[in-house]
Amino acid sequence: MNRNDHEPSDERAAGRLSSALRRAMQSAIAEGLSDPRVEGCLISVLDAVMTPDRSTVRFHISVLPGERGMLAIAALRHASGRLKAGMIKKIEIRRLPRLEFQLDDSLKKQAALDAAMHAASVSRGEIPAHDSSEAASEQDEK
Repeated sequence: MNRNDHEPSDERAAGRLSSALRRAMQSAIAEGLSDPRVEGCLISVLDAVMTPDRSTVRFHISVLPGERGMLAIAALRHASGRLKAGMIKKIEIRRLPRLEFQLDDSLKKQAALDAAMHAASVSRGEIPAHDSSEAASEQDEK
């Protein structure tokens, strides 16, 4: 049997493991992160990517407000031992990989792109511009 015959199932297994690790990390953050650097922040785990040797998992993290992203990443790195302990309660794995955190601003970039596309459509007259104060006035009149 060829090694290539096993790659699709290996990829599926790696995908399932990454997904389970992402959910476990999100849960561990929600339940056990009490660092003042993240108070008032919304931290989302967007993705978990395993290295091929499965020794390390890199979590792609989104933080709102965006200005506090680097502080939140520092807090996550500082709390990685406690986060690992919380993850172990949620996922059955022989050895939890080393945790890495990477700030992911793709949601911020997507929102900026959406706003730019909307503004361009309004300026070309493709869609009507709605002033929020006018819309509120119209709602009050009804």
